[in-house]
Amino acid sequence: MKVRRIALLLLLVLAVMLGTVPTALAEDYVVASGDTLFQIAARLLGDGNRYLEIVEATNAKNAEDASYAFIENPDLILVGWKLDIPTGEAAAPAVAVAKAVIADTIPAGATPKGTLKSISKVDDYTVKFTFYQYPAPLLSQLATPMLSMSSPTAVMKWGDDYMYHPVGTGPYIFKEWVPEDRIVLEANPDFWGEEKPKIDTLIYRVIVEPTARLLELQTGTVDFMYNMVVDDIPTAEADPNLTVYKVPPVNIGYVTMNQAWKNEAGVEVFRDVRVRQAVSHAINKQAIVDALYPGTGMPAKNFMPPSLWGYNDDFRDYDYNPGRARDLLADAGYPNGFKTNLWVMPVSRGYYPDPPKVGEAIQADLKAVGIDAEIVTYDWGTYLDKVDLGEHAMCMLGWMPDYPDPDNYLFTFFGPGSMQWDSDMIPDEAVYQRLLQAKGEPDPVARERLYYEANAMIHGVLPGVPIVHSSEIYAAKSNLTGYYAHPLFDEWVYPEFDKDTIIIARSGDSVGLDVVDETDGESFYVGAQVYDSLFMFGREDTKSYPCLAESYEISDDGLTWTFHLRKGVKFHDGTDFNADAVLFNIDRIWDKDHPYRAGHTKTFDYFSWFFGGFKGEVME
Repeated sequence: MKVRRIALLLLLVLAVMLGTVPTALAEDYVVASGDTLFQIAARLLGDGNRYLEIVEATNAKNAEDASYAFIENPDLILVGWKLDIPTGEAAAPAVAVAKAVIADTIPAGATPKGTLKSISKVDDYTVKFTFYQYPAPLLSQLATPMLSMSSPTAVMKWGDDYMYHPVGTGPYIFKEWVPEDRIVLEANPDFWGEEKPKIDTLIYRVIVEPTARLLELQTGTVDFMYNMVVDDIPTAEADPNLTVYKVPPVNIGYVTMNQAWKNEAGVEVFRDVRVRQAVSHAINKQAIVDALYPGTGMPAKNFMPPSLWGYNDDFRDYDYNPGRARDLLADAGYPNGFKTNLWVMPVSRGYYPDPPKVGEAIQADLKAVGIDAEIVTYDWGTYLDKVDLGEHAMCMLGWMPDYPDPDNYLFTFFGPGSMQWDSDMIPDEAVYQRLLQAKGEPDPVARERLYYEANAMIHGVLPGVPIVHSSEIYAAKSNLTGYYAHPLFDEWVYPEFDKDTIIIARSGDSVGLDVVDETDGESFYVGAQVYDSLFMFGREDTKSYPCLAESYEISDDGLTWTFHLRKGVKFHDGTDFNADAVLFNIDRIWDKDHPYRAGHTKTFDYFSWFFGGFKGEVME
């Protein structure tokens, strides 16, 4: 039946485009329990196969009268929807051009939770996005792998297994994934870009220990390594066969304090701000930087780096003061301290190149003021899952920005989506509201001021302790040329190597390669080679430039964005990239009931963070 309906839909669209479908007189019908469009058409029109006439008539009415339903999926109708039922033919011809529109499904009069209102196909290579609020960071968001374009054909073919069979338009084609061992990509001979990949094969290998990565680099079993620990930098710099790359610091490493965590007595210890202040005064951030980040780090004060606009350097940070920490604990009812736990990341990052050493330093500082923190760790996927469930007391986490905007730091941390701070997800409502205001502010000067104020508010609320900003350190064989250590995502289309294959060592495996539904850097770094997005970051800067979209226009009110797509681009499976592909990709994330949502967890956290919510979600 489904195949038959799709065929009928295609015939109907073709007929509309040719101007051959007559308009119809109509009457109303309200959907009852158990109804399907096929059954309604059979009862009222005498032929169930005429259900598409109901779809078109109802959607046409919806454009004039919102009391009528908008039917996006003929297989999904809801009780109470008002439908327009054709009862006869009139002489006037139908419109000559059919336009695909996918709209939000919130009830009339409701307040949408998200900012995206509709996406539409103007023609085969033009798409239009409309918003309820001005989407200030949209171009940067559209440059990330989290909104990259997948082949609709491949997504429909593989379903939930698509994460193991990624198909994009990027410079490299996915070939093989051996979990916890290697991922193999091969150059795309038909890549659309002016620059073609110069290295035939990329092999990403998992080597957990950073020193082991360096040893393999020196012996030649790998050619490039991510995330070198500070202790190994002098060794690498002294090796004439290696080149060391220092990534501009845009990251943040921090420690969360879960206000919903309870001690053995059932007390939510971190609910008391005095306890959180005591923890902050207890940690000697400068000593950690001096010992573990020589020449690469700086103590963090805000939850975003000082190079970014909106940073606030005008408040005094919680200084290292063990005596003050003990006084605050006593005032809070813990004169002898308390027992808790500190979760330590199992994988290295630029902000925590050697997580165990940082964790042990924090543990010792806390112990000195009476806080006995047991160190806990898990494999990376389990660690993230458990943090999202709020099972930790304190945990080490960090952030590499996905796009250069304060929203990408502060709303990601302190908006909804994670229980790293509290079971309510949002650690402070006033901070959340200020971030929402900044997110929708079209005036860049006013927007910067809002983030400046939000940083001061976050410092007062103190949901966690910002620890460090650090430059990531990479290293490679000296015969690699043209590589730029980008602070956001690698781009391997530019570098040249004296071998056909380059082996890249990293600290952990990708979680999944349907990257629009992932949150880990290992997935994104691979995904950035396989996929393209509508925009891209510059080769050596963090500005947004056209990619799969060649140009765009914005309406005067900032709520309608029209994108003109690049023609002649094909996915790795040979299918066309066009407006239909864009609508499919956006809608499968936006619509929680989409039949081809695929993904890994099906939560699509980044989309929710970018746009505030999913289709049909309303503010309570």
